[in-house]
Amino acid sequence: MKTRSIIFSTLCSLMLGMGLTSCIDDTDPMDHPNSKPINGTLTLNEGLWGSNNANITASYFDPETGLLLDQTNIYEYANNKKLGDVANALIEGEYCYYVLMNGSKYVARLTEACAEYSRYTFPENEGEPRCMDVEGNYIYVTQYGGQVSKINIQDMTLESTFKGGDNLEGIVEEDGKLYVANSYKGINDFNQEVFVINAKTMALEKTLQVVLNPTKIHEIDDKIYLISQGNYVDVPGALQVLDTEKGTFIPILENVTKITEGDNGLVYGVCSTYDSNWQLTNSFFSYDPKRNKVSNGTFLQDAPSSFSTDAIYMLEVDEKTGFIYVGTSDYVNTGTIYQFNRAGKLIQSFDSGGINPSAMVFM
Repeated sequence: MKTRSIIFSTLCSLMLGMGLTSCIDDTDPMDHPNSKPINGTLTLNEGLWGSNNANITASYFDPETGLLLDQTNIYEYANNKKLGDVANALIEGEYCYYVLMNGSKYVARLTEACAEYSRYTFPENEGEPRCMDVEGNYIYVTQYGGQVSKINIQDMTLESTFKGGDNLEGIVEEDGKLYVANSYKGINDFNQEVFVINAKTMALEKTLQVVLNPTKIHEIDDKIYLISQGNYVDVPGALQVLDTEKGTFIPILENVTKITEGDNGLVYGVCSTYDSNWQLTNSFFSYDPKRNKVSNGTFLQDAPSSFSTDAIYMLEVDEKTGFIYVGTSDYVNTGTIYQFNRAGKLIQSFDSGGINPSAMVFM
């Protein structure tokens, strides 16, 4: 949508009035007289390195038809400034959101209307922040150069750090432990380690050996999943799941690049491979952890043919509606979001509102 409608402006005004109390005090924002359920999504668009063009796009849908009504760059609208350079993560908190900026080197706490309430800026002499998880009163952020920062969300101050490893990527907290991917040392020099860190003391408890070049870690239904990328040549990456009894990661499927929590306890995912000419091929799958079974292409019934060769940049599922969202990118122009219903039938596609749509949260 190219213009902001009067209805949308009114909704944003109501959200701003509601959001400025959210995530700031103990008042439940749903008690606010202007609080109304809003059917919509927030899409994090990474932008391009050095271009200062990352953004958060709010999209609103008709509650009956599900069709897109309106869309805007909500962070810029709420704050009268740009989000910054290269956005890496967007996480929903309790009546608030957290956004992590790689190029601009900060993590911010946002109201439900995406008005910025507070931020922590990483020192210039530290490595770029990469990934984060939020648990209790803390944000845990991995950084290049071998550091995990523990940040208190109440005043956005640094409480403690873990130092170790090389270039750290994915992180997830589960049962008081942080699982952290120690990805690589340098060009063509990859690690095979996941650190298990005590979240309270920030001390290393143990190191797990995994498939080469671990990058992304997810917690889905109390299970820890890890995606390793391999060496991009002759060692394939793989999706792995943590066997908590043995304390080891068990491979499930090769060449997995993205996963998300799907419907009915399933995990949805994408496999991506390149041939010798760097031509991309994608395929979709679902994984049933109860039966330890992989099924190919079962959750998208009428995916566009272009999905086989597009860069699949985002895969998300709205747990309330079961709707599936796939984001694609050509790394130059505004991305495209494809919306499917619970059965995998394509409903519509629309602009993501920015370049490289990488994450989505649901309002």
